[in-house]
Amino acid sequence: METLMVLVESVIQQYGYLGMFLLTAMEQFIFPVPVDVFLGFAIDHGLTYNTLMMLVFVATMLGAAIGYTLGKWLGHPALEWLVGKNKVAKGETYIRKWGIWGVILAGLTPIPFKVVTWTAGIFEMPFGRFMLGAFIGRMPRYMLTAYAGAKLFEMKFDMAADTSALVLGGLQGITEFLPISSSGHLVLMEHFLKVPIPASELITFDIFLHGGSLAAILIYFWKDWFCVFKELWLMIRNFHLNIQSMAFKLIIGTIPAIIVGLIFGSYISDNMRTLNSVAIFFILIGLFYFYAAWKGKKSHTESVGLKKSIWIGMAQALALIPGISRAGITIATGAGLGLKREVAARFSFMLGGIAILAANVYALISLQSGPPLPHTQYIVLGTLTSFVTSFLAIYLLLKYLQKHTMHAFAVYLILMGTVILSFF
Repeated sequence: METLMVLVESVIQQYGYLGMFLLTAMEQFIFPVPVDVFLGFAIDHGLTYNTLMMLVFVATMLGAAIGYTLGKWLGHPALEWLVGKNKVAKGETYIRKWGIWGVILAGLTPIPFKVVTWTAGIFEMPFGRFMLGAFIGRMPRYMLTAYAGAKLFEMKFDMAADTSALVLGGLQGITEFLPISSSGHLVLMEHFLKVPIPASELITFDIFLHGGSLAAILIYFWKDWFCVFKELWLMIRNFHLNIQSMAFKLIIGTIPAIIVGLIFGSYISDNMRTLNSVAIFFILIGLFYFYAAWKGKKSHTESVGLKKSIWIGMAQALALIPGISRAGITIATGAGLGLKREVAARFSFMLGGIAILAANVYALISLQSGPPLPHTQYIVLGTLTSFVTSFLAIYLLLKYLQKHTMHAFAVYLILMGTVILSFF
């Protein structure tokens, strides 16, 4: 793959727009490197956005038509020789089941488009329908990645300390509860923003920011927490373990994250806080949202059973990986298991409250004695901003999930991951 990347860059550097046109057309049916990467190299070498988009449009339609025709006329043997029988079989199932929607979904992701292009021809999807799906799926993605990449090449912001506190607090509050990954966006922020708060102080500052989110959870769900504490008190007083209580389910759901954090926490923080890693998990979790929405399209259960709480807790453990949204993966898992989306979200947020509390306590214990504290003004600004944005995010997401799936967040994560992989 590295050799191919060098080849792509040299072709674009030497042949400019013509090279870009040929590579884009070939990517639709045979070349293994996504067009988004071509766009990154092209913009880096001075090719203009408007001209690129016109070339990419024509090349995409031409390449898709060529791939469709090759599939129709050469059929199974050629494609099986190229990608193997298993992928051809999966491609047939995919095309026959999803039709034009499958073409659009494949086009929105950086997953190689070749198999879909060929199988659409092999299994005789109507040509016009296939071309429409290719256009809808591919062109918005190319336009976004090219434009975003052109802007991101120029970005490196310097911020005042007060502004940093507000930005970090807002980022924490929004991304902690919207299913777009707070840890992944923190990695992006570290790459693009120059924060004047020293790194040694950011550790303790982050604890205060999470404290703001925790306060929002406690206040928003105060009735639920009252019932949980009452259940705990009754179990302690009566020496009786009520496995059907919400308190027990929350405890059981928290255990997997604690175990994974203790065993793999250091490895994750040392090896998985890279842009590439975050981008890959953005895309994977976005695809999981689509799967969970399909799996749970008849979700109607309003009670979180013990087995479901264990599965949701295991999903939460994966959210220790930057790029995997804790709220997103737990809500999607709950919906996939048959829970109503808003019910899954409420359980997710309460489970998250315990996780945030446990993580903060562990962070405080892990700090050396006398850790440096940021200026009081930064702490107040950041914590208040985190609290307000967390409260709003919880309210808005619960309202949104009553009538909508998580498709919009899935598309955002997939496109964001594609942009990062393409340009960085």
